[in-house]
Amino acid sequence: MSREAVTLEATFPATPEDIHAYLERSAELTDSPAPGATDAEVLSTLELTAVAGDPEGETAMRELEPGDPLSTALSVGFGGKDAVGIKQIDGGLYLRIGADTLVQDALDGDRETVTAAERFMERAAELPPSLDTASRALRGAWVLVDPFLYRAYGDALDIGAGVDRELTDRIAAALTDSAPLLNSEHQWAMLGELETAIAEDATLRGTGTAHGAERVELRLTAARADRALGPLLDLLTQQSDRFGLTPVVHDPVDPDAPFVAELAIRNGVLSEVNFDLGQFAGEDFPELPLRLHLNGGSAISLTAPEAPMLHPDDLTVALLYLDLREQQRREDPDRADVPGPMQP
Repeated sequence: MSREAVTLEATFPATPEDIHAYLERSAELTDSPAPGATDAEVLSTLELTAVAGDPEGETAMRELEPGDPLSTALSVGFGGKDAVGIKQIDGGLYLRIGADTLVQDALDGDRETVTAAERFMERAAELPPSLDTASRALRGAWVLVDPFLYRAYGDALDIGAGVDRELTDRIAAALTDSAPLLNSEHQWAMLGELETAIAEDATLRGTGTAHGAERVELRLTAARADRALGPLLDLLTQQSDRFGLTPVVHDPVDPDAPFVAELAIRNGVLSEVNFDLGQFAGEDFPELPLRLHLNGGSAISLTAPEAPMLHPDDLTVALLYLDLREQQRREDPDRADVPGPMQP
């Protein structure tokens, strides 16, 4: 907290096989669908990065008062390029989605499907200048969006691209669910809960050193751990439910049961937190380690992109235009570079 921003990176440091064993047991416990063939692989490569900092980039985080406004950013990747990026800066919400990365890394698309997504993004870059904002959005560049219009954006995708309506609704809701990790008020509340949990409700015991860091065992009750990590755990739970995945997080079966985490301290500064999510589900449950890595500074730029507002109508027209051009290509490949009769 001695710098103008702080970065948190969350990963599941486990093999796909170990994660699959956890998901199978989780499905049995909750009477949920069995994990899909790629669910464990996706979780093993998931990289969630959240950044918060002083909007002016001048004041150290520890010198800010709880409730002061923060600039925030969130990105999701799966071992490669970021698939989704979100920024909330000066009251504006900015979004970028890499369709090719999502298809390849998150949805485990085959080569043909990935190539189709790449081709779609290339053709989106060729849209007329009057549809530049929609072009930016469709090719994975930053755009300014209105969170109150998420459903309208979904309508545009449904009408203009034939995208599954249920899927677009889920994506829109998933973006809405991320609000607690982007909202200043929620972030200060989470920091307060963590501080209280460590300072007042936990016992600490040094366990030696490893890789140049002091290791400290932290013990508290499962209920207190669940409360302290609430926003992050809620986000994981909401997304599992929304996309019909096997639950990753469980409510504590015994609120008073001990919950153990390992902290890494470098040069007197907390740099890493490791704990097993399986502890919430009780004894003899397979492990699912979650690692939270903390850094002073910003791993994602907290400056506002020079991005225009994306309007749902522009997105609709752009997708209809691309659909018409694709029909023309199929009917007469020689006309591939001839502008279609439809004018935006």
